[in-house]
Amino acid sequence: MVFQTKCVFKEVMDVDAMISAHYEAFNKDNPVNKVPLNIKVESPLGELVFEMKDSAANDFTIEHPMEGEYRLCFTSKSYQVAQSTRIALKWREGVEATSFETLAKKDNLDSVHTELLRLEDSVHNIHLELQNIRRKEEQMRDVNELTNSRVAWCSVGALMICSLPWGGGGGGLEILGGV
Repeated sequence: MVFQTKCVFKEVMDVDAMISAHYEAFNKDNPVNKVPLNIKVESPLGELVFEMKDSAANDFTIEHPMEGEYRLCFTSKSYQVAQSTRIALKWREGVEATSFETLAKKDNLDSVHTELLRLEDSVHNIHLELQNIRRKEEQMRDVNELTNSRVAWCSVGALMICSLPWGGGGGGLEILGGV
């Protein structure tokens, strides 16, 4: 029996954010027919985070993800089944993954307070993204300054080589011609 595996990679940048996902496997010709698959989710270090066997649809949550690339692999029982299968995957991170309605019911919060919690979480995520952008901008600025420095030194070297007596203007030929 030949198994067919396809993997999807997802980059996660926020280590504080929760991740939730929902997948559903179905026949491409008849979407009502669900197709059971095996699924594995691996962390950036290759550790198994979630595994489900013979499931056509399921939800999973990763509470405290680490930064890096997550790998989601779907495996079907045969090549023929894999060719006729489509997978719908909804991946949510941070504010999208948090169920504020469930939180509100659990803590007996009103809708205004729930919306404030959602906005606070959004602001926190925006702040983390801005920090990440600043860090990348700083790295790019350092590379740019290093490149400018190298170009300046190459220009000085080229100028010195061109100003040598035998390097330009044919001065060396006149000396040889006089002999």
